[in-house]
Amino acid sequence: MPTPSVPSDPKAATAIPASFEENLKQAWESYGNLILVMCGLVAAGILGRGGWDYLVAQKELGIRRDFAACTSTEAFRAFAAYHPGHPLAGVAELRVADDAYAGGHYADAVAGYQKAVADLSAGPFQTRARMGLAMAQAQSGRVADAETGMRQILNDANQLKAIRCEAGFHLAGIAAEAGRAAEVQKLAEQLMQIDPTSPFAERAFALRSEMPEPAAGAPAATAIAVPTKN
Repeated sequence: MPTPSVPSDPKAATAIPASFEENLKQAWESYGNLILVMCGLVAAGILGRGGWDYLVAQKELGIRRDFAACTSTEAFRAFAAYHPGHPLAGVAELRVADDAYAGGHYADAVAGYQKAVADLSAGPFQTRARMGLAMAQAQSGRVADAETGMRQILNDANQLKAIRCEAGFHLAGIAAEAGRAAEVQKLAEQLMQIDPTSPFAERAFALRSEMPEPAAGAPAATAIAVPTKN
């Protein structure tokens, strides 16, 4: 039996297919540095995003701590100036305006409430600022502007019933002061439609009962829109 031939060229042995482990080793030796660089970039991106989120969260916590530390009108005013555009800046402006109103500085209150309305997002705080603005306008002699603002709140079905009824009652107060008994009556009836349990509706009817009956042939009261859903 003939003996198997042995390749005369020693390099012929390298033609034997390499194992998976050997291929992986060779690939790592050839491209290992590139893979490490790519992994490093991915890791840096993840860490960078996480680090940014962390910094943002820490900044937000710092802003909240600054707001909580405010104890005076000047502190709230400084906070609002230092953090323009932040939701808490609008709340700070609302506090400043409230203090001005309480102190009888109605022009300053109007300016403060206007800033708060502009900076606060739609919601209870903004509505609170809008109500304060209307009240300050009424106190500073801008009655027509005050009535416009209050009527917008009263006729906005998306607002809370309590705030709508409060706006209606203040409108009734302005009408009663001007001797417009028929308008007071209509406002009281509208408040009963919105919330028959509201104390503001009862107070509006009480205002009407204190006024003389409209004279025969008196001009009709200013029309008041019946609230409807948007």
